[in-house]
Amino acid sequence: MPGNPLYIFFGHHKCATMWWNRIFAAASRKLGLRFHAVYDERGFDGDLPKFIEKNQIGFLSHGNADLDHTLNLPDYLGVHIIRDPRDIAVSAYFSHLHSHSVKHWSELEDYRAKLRGMSQEEGLSVEIRNRAKEFSQIAAWDYKQPNVLEIRFEDLASMSYETVLQAFSHLDLIDESDYRWRTKVKELMLESVDRIGGKSFAAGSKRFRNQRLSGAEILAIAWQFRFQTLAGGRSQGDEDVKSHFRKGRPGDWVNHFTDDHKGLFKELYPDLLVKLGYEANDNW
Repeated sequence: MPGNPLYIFFGHHKCATMWWNRIFAAASRKLGLRFHAVYDERGFDGDLPKFIEKNQIGFLSHGNADLDHTLNLPDYLGVHIIRDPRDIAVSAYFSHLHSHSVKHWSELEDYRAKLRGMSQEEGLSVEIRNRAKEFSQIAAWDYKQPNVLEIRFEDLASMSYETVLQAFSHLDLIDESDYRWRTKVKELMLESVDRIGGKSFAAGSKRFRNQRLSGAEILAIAWQFRFQTLAGGRSQGDEDVKSHFRKGRPGDWVNHFTDDHKGLFKELYPDLLVKLGYEANDNW
């Protein structure tokens, strides 16, 4: 779409990446942007800039963000999210034990069987160790990039709509003009054409689309994918360990970390929580 920069969402495993993908994919459809999600170097043959150019991607989601893969990207606006690594470990344990899809990750079947043969305490210890690559990527990230908005899962959990609007504002994708009925009629017509005609019609309708969305449209998308809907009616904090949207609340690590888990985490990842601002020191 002429005049648009490249947009990128940088996520990490168990940092609401799938939720953000739903939001950004829906917005991209309305904007006529080609949205594509990748999770690691296997999804783009190790060359992210080449992959983006070859596939004419307008909005990319990089699910396991690695700073090394961003070095030669064209100009872009981005959003990056992190989460308390202790909560990542707990969420990953329950997800890998019960709910994470094996469709594109066949190795998970053997790993899941291994976890099911352990106690929860043993399994969580294994998960803490297995987060080493992800935690190193989070630690190595450049958090001072002016073109990348930094978001924390904890803020998203408590202020989801405000955080979504903040993200779209940073991407300069919010239309600040009055939201008139003619705009809504136009959008409904384009959506109808896309549903009837499929991808070929959607590609041809790009030139008629707006380059920004109103705040109302963005909030409607966020409402469509709210936690209660994705979790089958449960509210945040109402846990279902077998659901991919298990709980939706930060700080759950305190309910699952034993003293041994704390010791293992500090041994493997000294100063990580301090560097990320989740603790003042390692005496937690």
